[in-house]
Amino acid sequence: MESTPAPGGSMGSAPNSGGSSSNTSSQQGGAHAGSHPSNNSTTIQQTGISTLSRAELKKAKAVSDAIDKSLRADRERQQKERGAKLLILGPSETGKTTVLKQLKLLYGRKGLEAERQTYRRVVHLNAMKAIQALSYGLQKANIPLEHAGNIAHLETVMRLETTLKRYSITSIGFTNPAIPRKITDAKAETDMFLEMVPAIRALWADGGIKETFNTGSNLNLQDSAKYFLDSIDRIADLNYIPTDDDILQARVRTLAVSEHLFNIDGVVYRIYDVGGQKSLRKYWAPYFDDVNAIIFMVALSAYDQPCEDDERQNRLQECMSLFNSIANHKLFEITSFVLFLNKIDIFQRKLDSGSLVSKYFPEYRGPNDYENTTVFFQHRFLQQCKDTAKQVYTHFTHATDTNQMKVIVVAVNAIVQRLNLRSSGLL
Repeated sequence: MESTPAPGGSMGSAPNSGGSSSNTSSQQGGAHAGSHPSNNSTTIQQTGISTLSRAELKKAKAVSDAIDKSLRADRERQQKERGAKLLILGPSETGKTTVLKQLKLLYGRKGLEAERQTYRRVVHLNAMKAIQALSYGLQKANIPLEHAGNIAHLETVMRLETTLKRYSITSIGFTNPAIPRKITDAKAETDMFLEMVPAIRALWADGGIKETFNTGSNLNLQDSAKYFLDSIDRIADLNYIPTDDDILQARVRTLAVSEHLFNIDGVVYRIYDVGGQKSLRKYWAPYFDDVNAIIFMVALSAYDQPCEDDERQNRLQECMSLFNSIANHKLFEITSFVLFLNKIDIFQRKLDSGSLVSKYFPEYRGPNDYENTTVFFQHRFLQQCKDTAKQVYTHFTHATDTNQMKVIVVAVNAIVQRLNLRSSGLL
């Protein structure tokens, strides 16, 4: 297995196997009777073949090398034209769709423009769901509000619970047919958000809500909660248009498998984004054939969180079990994996706040710092592969950081192309 444990570093690369060889062409002709080697040139005598001067051998080799180079270039071109098929797999809320958004931003012909206006609605719903989760967490933990005057705001937000469940943020630009049109109307949602802004602003400034945010790990709170709540005045502006960062931070639940085409350095990639919920994983199998590589997403920050559908199970443990089943799947015996240990920014923040990895993973006995804990989790995931020779390229990622993702995509492209050339016998 190959990996690069250093955060932000470049990906490990697979060792090249074999190499190209050049055949030396010889000119054939009749034997020259009575010919003698000159004093200033070396000749080679072969049975039935004329002797060649050093210059002639050099010229023949150059021709042969040129032919080999041309054939190799042609095969590489054909390999590129065939493209590559990548799957992005992993549990829900690990950043799969965020990686896809980054690819659109970096390599899509129109970037994120086609989705910009639609994400306005998603951002508003994300902000409302964030303050709702914090309000629920405050009541569950019996944390008092700092200002008694905010009780009315809290009651207003809590009344959102049944209403927000009727809103669909599972697809961009398409109405969920199971939800009445009037409920998914963007204007109606925006109007509701604008009515909620005073309550959201007041509660987010309250010390009780801040304490809930800083201490609660079982809130089912989206990672972008602080980002949007800190920006409440900006996103509440009547002329608000989501920025690229807003779209990258916005949470949209994926409920279907979608195919996307990207041209990265002359290679056409077919990349599939899939829903990560347990109920949706049964739909992954039809996409397992002819896969060049798999990007498996892990949310390191989930080490202290229970699964959404089973609070008895740790999210990161469940992710390891899923990686075990995928990495050891019979269809992926020769498929290489790129392991994204994602959300390192949130992971670092939790460590800095005093959250102990050993509390959730008792087998860990090292220091509670970033360097040692990330190595521990990297090793745990690599241990899931039964085939110790399997190629797994590890990278610690911050998927909402466009600059870092650009470097990572370039590295992944290089890895995939090297693997393609090797599988076709060109390396």
